[in-house]
Amino acid sequence: MKKSFNFNPRKFKRKGFRVKSEPKNDIKKKSSVKNKIYRIIMQVKKEFRLLWSDKFNILLAIVMPPLIITFLGLIMTDTSQETQSIPCVVVSYDSNTFINPNDFFESKLDNFTMPYVNAVNKSALLELVKFYNATEEIYAMEQARTALLEGTIKVIISLPIDFTELIELGLPGLVDCIPDASNMQFIQANINAVYDSIKIFINDTNLKPQFVVQGFEDFTIPEGYSVSFNSNIVMTFSFMIFGVAFVLSILIVVQEKPIARLLLTPVTRSEIIISKYITYTIVLLIQSSLLIASALSMGLFIAGSVVDLFLALFIIGFSGISFGVFISSQSKTKTQANQLFLAFYLVIILLSGIFIPIENMPSYLQFIAYILPLSHGDPLIRGIITKGQSIWGFHFFWLLGISLILIAFSFLIFKRRKYEV
Repeated sequence: MKKSFNFNPRKFKRKGFRVKSEPKNDIKKKSSVKNKIYRIIMQVKKEFRLLWSDKFNILLAIVMPPLIITFLGLIMTDTSQETQSIPCVVVSYDSNTFINPNDFFESKLDNFTMPYVNAVNKSALLELVKFYNATEEIYAMEQARTALLEGTIKVIISLPIDFTELIELGLPGLVDCIPDASNMQFIQANINAVYDSIKIFINDTNLKPQFVVQGFEDFTIPEGYSVSFNSNIVMTFSFMIFGVAFVLSILIVVQEKPIARLLLTPVTRSEIIISKYITYTIVLLIQSSLLIASALSMGLFIAGSVVDLFLALFIIGFSGISFGVFISSQSKTKTQANQLFLAFYLVIILLSGIFIPIENMPSYLQFIAYILPLSHGDPLIRGIITKGQSIWGFHFFWLLGISLILIAFSFLIFKRRKYEV
């Protein structure tokens, strides 16, 4: 005889046994989470297909930024500065006659003017166009300033009247430098060239210098690196990564037909926004990596960490994506989104502090400028590249906060938008 065994959970409960069973609510939650993740993954794949179908956006996001960095690296080399010396004029007011103030005895001193003129001729960075002895030519400085105004020279080097006396007495000899300030980019190069002639003068005359000449000062670009490329790439990085991310994301929500069709599917509005953020964040990661790789191949000097620079580019670009999605989510048409993009981007660039220092702006514009992302992006990248600062500072967390606020507003606006399907 076979005996059948009937399991009754109620009897087990009466005798003190507990039957473990997974609640239906937990099963539903797990299945809903899996379905949500699956829908987001499929939506991300769809976004990549749409992005790949638009070759212009792929060219703009992936190909153009590294090409621009490579092009800047090729044209902004220091080979032209090494072969082309800076034209200059030396105006000397120095006198080799010394009168002792105690007994009014007149004596002749060794004149240090000509040794310095010889040092200027020896310098590979300077080209002596003309030497003026102002003790004989009273209009020497006027002629030198005329040449500077006409652009035939870039620097006027002036030796004061007590140049030789100060050196003979063991005091610092002064050399006045008047560079052409019409182009701010070359002022430092002109001063460095005069500095090179002073080094040669000190070595030739066996003088004890009042300062120590180093290979490079703190927070400057060391020898062997392109000064022009490194100084310009710091300014270019921030608004390039922000601008490209801004342009890519400006129309991803405002396209009415794709959104209307999506609302007919089981995909929710939050899943649509999340998938778009995931897609363009992946594109941003690739773009930041290519930018750093191309800059390093062109001779970028980074005083800090490459990882910090990567995170800085990423957070600046992510703030651009957040701005673009925010404008796209609340725009009704593509035309309106493009107009808002142009207005916002111009204001962000002008108040970024890259071209006009924020400290020179009125107080109300300074308040607006410090809210916008690029006013924090340029100091962040500049601090990492030139000073070796860490990424974890005020500027990073401000950009992160701006991005999170814009993401929250984008979700709220998109959820409340009404679409005709």
